Amino acid sequence: MSNDIDGVEVANEELYAAFEAGDLDRMTALWVGGADGVMARCVHPGGGFIRGVDAVLRSWALVMANADDLQFIVTDVESVVQGQMATVTCTEIILRPGGGLDPFTSSQAVATNGFIRVSDQWRMWLHHASPVMSDSGRGDDE
Repeated sequence: MSNDIDGVEVANEELYAAFEAGDLDRMTALWVGGADGVMARCVHPGGGFIRGVDAVLRSWALVMANADDLQFIVTDVESVVQGQMATVTCTEIILRPGGGLDPFTSSQAVATNGFIRVSDQWRMWLHHASPVMSDSGRGDDE
């Protein structure tokens, strides 16, 4: 089971590495394809459902083309493997170049990433990320 968890976490790390690199070939290699491609689902932060691997990969191409110099710090990683399926939940801290006195701005999202085992490789079939709203306006007594 430990090897399964390690394998799915490596695949999860590849998602963020491919995104940071803006490498659509790496992203494509990570996702399900062929007959399994129909099961692919993606929800980018603030977006709607995207269904089917072709549409999912088009969405990644658009996001990566408009997201220069993003960097991800992925925390709170929890992985569960059950048979041929795995789920990884995590927090994405997204850093982007800032301006003025702030060298970086950041935002946070929580993500659920789903994988299936295809020919002994973990392939992604689901990415769902939701923005975390800041509670910086709350006082200590609330």
